[in-house]
Amino acid sequence: MDSVTVARSLRGSIGLLAMDWLMAPSTFEAGAEAGMPPGLAGYMLGRFGGLGDVPADSVVAAAHFWEPDLVRGLVAEGRQVVTPAHAAAVYASICQAWGEQHLASFDGNERLGELCERVVEAASPLGAPSFVAWRSQPWPRTGPGRTFQLCQTMRELRFGRHCVAVMAAGMSPLEAILSGPAGEWNAEMFGWPPPYPDVGGLAEARAAVEATTDQLHAVDLEVLGPDERAELRQLAKAARAHHSG
Repeated sequence: MDSVTVARSLRGSIGLLAMDWLMAPSTFEAGAEAGMPPGLAGYMLGRFGGLGDVPADSVVAAAHFWEPDLVRGLVAEGRQVVTPAHAAAVYASICQAWGEQHLASFDGNERLGELCERVVEAASPLGAPSFVAWRSQPWPRTGPGRTFQLCQTMRELRFGRHCVAVMAAGMSPLEAILSGPAGEWNAEMFGWPPPYPDVGGLAEARAAVEATTDQLHAVDLEVLGPDERAELRQLAKAARAHHSG
């Protein structure tokens, strides 16, 4: 199977599978129980803590779509409670536990992990800082926790490619959000206050951004052969369906 087709498919399988755990109430609860700051401060430090004790604007750059002043405030708030390195370790642990719970009975765990690991290990770090941060975290030796952490790392890889595609199109983060499927709801979640600009004329440009994202991510998948890419596509869809079911 060609790599662009598989890259396009992964957005709705691995992409949504990993997004579920990041925004799940249980993730925020587990973070608080582990001493993380509550709410979005814990999310921001946990997801991007692998960047290290960097300037707040480095987190702004990695988060890309979040309103910059909100990110700076959340980083400052979170660092009063935990260090970025500790936050990253806590979130990696929560990610693993989520996989152990939600993918424990998924028969394709081991093979999905093997294929994801090959992509993750070979992928270029350019333009994908959050991917590099997650790739640097220790993985369990075996099991669904390892597989799911690799899926989360794969999601960050595509996220980085998407950020590059948005920038290459000359589109601002807010324009990209508003012209996307969740529109103003996503803009509010990411901290952008209304009133919002009219993006009615950006539908074609937004579709082109998605196509560019697929093309950029397709390069990452070239490490696999055509049959392996088809297998990855099927296993990722099956894992998503297993969780949703």
